[in-house]
Amino acid sequence: MASLKTWLCDFRDLISPRYCPICGNRLNSTEEEVCGKCLMMLPYIPIKDFYDNPTARLFWAKIPVERAHSYIRYHNEWDSHRLLMFLKYNHRPDIGRWMGRLMARDLLSVGFFEDMDCIAAVPLHWQRQMKRGYNQSIELARGVADITGLPLVRRKIVRLRNNSTQTRKSMEERIENVESLFHVKSRLPYHHILLIDDVLTTGATLTACAKAVLEHNPDMKVSILTLAKA
Repeated sequence: MASLKTWLCDFRDLISPRYCPICGNRLNSTEEEVCGKCLMMLPYIPIKDFYDNPTARLFWAKIPVERAHSYIRYHNEWDSHRLLMFLKYNHRPDIGRWMGRLMARDLLSVGFFEDMDCIAAVPLHWQRQMKRGYNQSIELARGVADITGLPLVRRKIVRLRNNSTQTRKSMEERIENVESLFHVKSRLPYHHILLIDDVLTTGATLTACAKAVLEHNPDMKVSILTLAKA
């Protein structure tokens, strides 16, 4: 059976070659979305204290966060930037789901998901999602759900405005840009939610999303996971 699967993968790659989104080299049949060399060289963030770390500190004194972690570091001149650009703008939702699985496998063994009972992705505005064809954060969340088995909350949290990008905005402008940006349609029948987003910069967007969740669910625990941290 294994040899048949290998043969089918080899045949697929012969007919429709796949290429690494970071280096551009052709993937072999044993590699998935990113080549082994580029995957090994990504700037991973060490898994340590889930409350006192650079990601978690962005939310101190703003919202109560149980656990927080970002998987890789992000910079415009790094390989992680190219990976994120492919995920968001090259119609590659498969990269998001695959990276979600990688994150979940690494975090599952250290108890990150302990007592969590649902996952939700930070929503895009419907106009932006329609233009892009998918929400990259939902794809990441699907990958995490594949590994953890946690239910994925969909269409309960909505983005009310197609707000302008946070890029090049000051901290004050970012906070103003996302004020009252999200709405939760009804009380969620869960106790501990994991909010997932692609890139964390100042934390303004995730803070606004968490506040909307807590407004309808004041006793709910909130944890945060992002693929990258700028």
